[in-house]
Amino acid sequence: MIQRFGSALNLNIHFHMLFLDGVYVDRLDGSARFRWVSSPTTQELTQLSQTIARRVGRYLERQGLLERDAENSYLTTDAVPEDPMNQLLGHSMM
Repeated sequence: MIQRFGSALNLNIHFHMLFLDGVYVDRLDGSARFRWVSSPTTQELTQLSQTIARRVGRYLERQGLLERDAENSYLTTDAVPEDPMNQLLGHSMM
C-alpha cells in the first residue's frame, strides 16, 4: 500500500509492506513447505537500500523527473504538466 499523505495532509510518501521470515519450497507431492531463513545483516540491508535508491534515481532521471548536480538531487517540475495539485507537490518538497 502506498500512503501519500500524513495525518496533517502533508505530502508524506512512504510504503507499507509485509515480508515473510522465509520462503515456501515446493515438495515432490505438490505441497509447499515453509522454510525459515535468517534475518539480513545491517550491511546487507544497507547495500540493498543503496542499490534501490541508485536504480530509482536512474529511472527518475531517464523519465525527466529528477535532475542531479555535483552535490544534490532534486525533482524537476518541467516534465510534469501544470495543475493545482502539482503546484502543491512542488511547494511541499524540501
